[in-house]
Amino acid sequence: MASGATGGSQLSAFCAVASFLWLGHSIESHQLIEQPRVSSILVLLTAGAFSYAASHFWQWLPGSNGRFDDEGGSLRPASTSLPKRPRRYFLPVLIAAIIFRLELFHRVTADLQCSSPGVEAFLPLVILFYELLPGRRARVGSSTKDSEDENDLGRTTFDDVADWVAESKQSLTISTLLISLGACLASSQDMRSTYICTSFDNTTLVRSLQWLGLLLDGVIVILLWRVLAWARTNKSRLMSLSVVFLASAVGSGFLYSSLRMFLPSVPLSHHFKGIDALYVFDVVTDGFAVAVLFVSASLLTTEKTPLSLVGIFTFISGLVVGWGKLKLTGGAENTMHGVAYLAVVLICLGTSIFVYANNIQRVVLIHRTILVAFMFISIIAATIVAISNNRNDYLFEHPIETMIFKARTNADRYLTHAASSKSLPVAVNEYKARYGGRDPPPKFDEWYKFAVDHKSPIIDDFDQVVHDIRPFWGISPSKIRDDIQRVAKQPGIALLKVANGTASHSLSRDSENAMVMDELVKMVNKFAQHLPDMDLPINLDDRPRVLTPWEDVRRFTEKAKEKGFGSKLLTKREDETDQEEAPSQPLDIQQPSSISVRKYQELTALTCPPGTATRAGIHWDVRDFCLSCVRPHSRGSGIFLNDFAVSQSICHQSDLFHLHSFFFTAPAVPPLRDLVPVFSRSKTSSYSDILIPLPTLDEVLKKANTQPDTSDFDMKTPALYWRGAQAEQVDGEMLHGGQQERLVHLVSVNSSSSSSSSSSETLMLIPQNEVRSRAAYERVPTSLLNFLLPFDIGFSSVTPSASHPSEFTTTTTLPPSSNPLQNQYILILDPPFSSSLPSSSSSLSAGSSQSSPSNNHPTFLATLRSTNLPFSSTLFSQWYTPRLQPYLHFIPVDIRFHALHSTLAYFTGLKGKASAADRLGNTRGAMVNGREVRLKARAEEAKWIVEQGAKWAGKALRKEDEEVYLFRVLVEWGRVIQDGRDDMGYVGESRKEAKKMEG
Repeated sequence: MASGATGGSQLSAFCAVASFLWLGHSIESHQLIEQPRVSSILVLLTAGAFSYAASHFWQWLPGSNGRFDDEGGSLRPASTSLPKRPRRYFLPVLIAAIIFRLELFHRVTADLQCSSPGVEAFLPLVILFYELLPGRRARVGSSTKDSEDENDLGRTTFDDVADWVAESKQSLTISTLLISLGACLASSQDMRSTYICTSFDNTTLVRSLQWLGLLLDGVIVILLWRVLAWARTNKSRLMSLSVVFLASAVGSGFLYSSLRMFLPSVPLSHHFKGIDALYVFDVVTDGFAVAVLFVSASLLTTEKTPLSLVGIFTFISGLVVGWGKLKLTGGAENTMHGVAYLAVVLICLGTSIFVYANNIQRVVLIHRTILVAFMFISIIAATIVAISNNRNDYLFEHPIETMIFKARTNADRYLTHAASSKSLPVAVNEYKARYGGRDPPPKFDEWYKFAVDHKSPIIDDFDQVVHDIRPFWGISPSKIRDDIQRVAKQPGIALLKVANGTASHSLSRDSENAMVMDELVKMVNKFAQHLPDMDLPINLDDRPRVLTPWEDVRRFTEKAKEKGFGSKLLTKREDETDQEEAPSQPLDIQQPSSISVRKYQELTALTCPPGTATRAGIHWDVRDFCLSCVRPHSRGSGIFLNDFAVSQSICHQSDLFHLHSFFFTAPAVPPLRDLVPVFSRSKTSSYSDILIPLPTLDEVLKKANTQPDTSDFDMKTPALYWRGAQAEQVDGEMLHGGQQERLVHLVSVNSSSSSSSSSSETLMLIPQNEVRSRAAYERVPTSLLNFLLPFDIGFSSVTPSASHPSEFTTTTTLPPSSNPLQNQYILILDPPFSSSLPSSSSSLSAGSSQSSPSNNHPTFLATLRSTNLPFSSTLFSQWYTPRLQPYLHFIPVDIRFHALHSTLAYFTGLKGKASAADRLGNTRGAMVNGREVRLKARAEEAKWIVEQGAKWAGKALRKEDEEVYLFRVLVEWGRVIQDGRDDMGYVGESRKEAKKMEG
């Protein structure tokens, strides 16, 4: 049962490093992060169980009395140096330290936005401090030097330097410091999220707990080493390890239960998906990985000091992160070129010294000589990459300028695609070509005549209508009609009836929303004579209502596509099958009266395809900016939003669960999970509502600012304006991550703000050379940009809360302007959402950002129709969204606001502004990062976009266009609900004549 000289230790070291890398790579994508307290307890229990099981196979494990007893070691010094014997109280102290450390971890992660990155990188220094304490045993090698070697006259200076590196405390200290500094630099370069670290979060306490946790980590490592190193056999060592795991799990559970009992303010776990099969799998796999890590490390305790293993782990993780950051240099994702390069160099140099200073012969399977050579190769490669990427830093054309040019081309292409039909026969053929050969619906000729008579510029492109209705082709008409009657009984749903060519609604005259339905009935009655009898459930709430899982929508859509739209979609047999596949508990008014935020987020995640970031779980790192969340809709444009349609999808943006109140406030009325017909004015990408033009109550009552302003753009104030009131209910999550709250906080940061602010620096595209028009991304103090740029943004009123003191008081509360449209730039946001029941008197149009009447903030359409440039930051789509072209009709702004300053600066410029440090002295240019910056204003481009937007709104977003769109929706829907829909379709005059001749 013997093995080679070093086989056992190398196997243990390899398992330790492999499990460490696997945990570091995969843990963030597991559901365990979403339930940290429960997960930590379960993982400890699982690791304890695996360790206990491993103790029964101790004969087959390397180490003392093990299978691979050997003299060498993978991370082993030349001579073994055991610690002093552990005291009896070490084991209970170790368990108590682990329990306390877990509690500190949970406390820090509860306020992660206020924490400092990179603190964990200094753990090797804590262990080193213990190694250098008086009374510790002499370093390995210092007592083993042969006295004859000291008097060897043939020794060279190189030999003396090698001895100094291998034996001196100074070399060990320097190497450990280099590794820790490099790892810290590598992990602290990320841009901060706009998630707010508020004044009541107590930043000092959070960061103090981080450092206290670091010290506890050192205590735990040292105590564990001393306890396990003196175990006589592998079995006793692993039994001790399993006791530590199991006792720590039990103690953590008891402590948490006690704290919850006596201190109700202790935060609950951030439950998301509950404990399901996937969660159990993650617990088992991560528990196994933790067990492998510590079992492998414990088998090396007699061969090395804890500094060896901790130093190697820090080197590996730091180098991986450092190289990842270095590869991102040369663009907007990493502007700290020198820092990333320095981090890699420090780690490589430190590791090269460390393996000799700590007398490590091998790192896993690699001899230290080869490792040192690899470190120097890594430094050379890092130098080449840094120089190469540095040449790509500069942009000679602004991304917004490029996107404006592309928007013109896309708009021309869209018009060709959307309005190619100049006659009814051409429109019929175009319809068939677009939608798989399916005939247009009955009365298509009447709709076409209505659209032409009302001068609609859009004849062919109604893909949004088809997208909304298509899944219902996979459901039988009888079931759809039954669902309509059940949905009509839901709160916030009114019923629009079309019978005998006349429209009416179900609301009584004293209902506050009766006026909204009256307006809708008035629109429908203009073409109701061409519609079949139908009932339409109309959603009067701000929120959309149908939150159907992705699998169900896909199943119905695929069923609709099985035979193509040109033939029968469902046979009678398939109709019966569909009835059998209906939920066992039909939808009725016995819906749950409320829903938790956890459950609501779970349902939202289930609307995304498997494998997407949002479906996998909630984004837990609220401190750092999520690069992977913005890449899909900003690819090729740096920090600027490039694909507006993609930006409205939540499936790749799991961080939005913390950055928009729509997701972290539960709806007052639970959403409908079954695919049922509900007609709404707006929706997010996760909902399956059918969009229609539906006015808000404020618009009907003329309380919303919907009147355009046509005064000269050049005569208006060159400022970005926004006013809004906080939600009626404001909790801690709203204060930290609400869209409005983050915006106001971002533009209110000044030079006196706390340095702990999550948004103390902002990424800007700054000119580097006026002659060559060269620009590069730089990090600029947000307070300076807020002074230089013309922001007129603030709350008109705030909601005080006793439990959560408001950050937004006198400095961020501003009176609303009597005429907001006198500003050149208007920012449009989504309305704030809360869990309270909506008030119909202040019903808001989600996505249109209807502010309450007292704010007098203009709507998106009012801004678009005026001589103002709308900046739109929204996740909601309306009926008209596909008709608008970003950067041609409006300026899109990411929900995170990370590019807001740079976007506004593109139009207003920075040239001619005084610096924050010298408000009266420098009038030539803005002093940014120690130099004068001249960024010319592009007011002419802004004016051109304003003209294009107003012109297009006057052609394609009129009241008549709403009626044309609504007519098209109801014509399509009228066929879907008919029993004979598979044989129904518009038959043109030529086909009618052909049928007559055949007859």
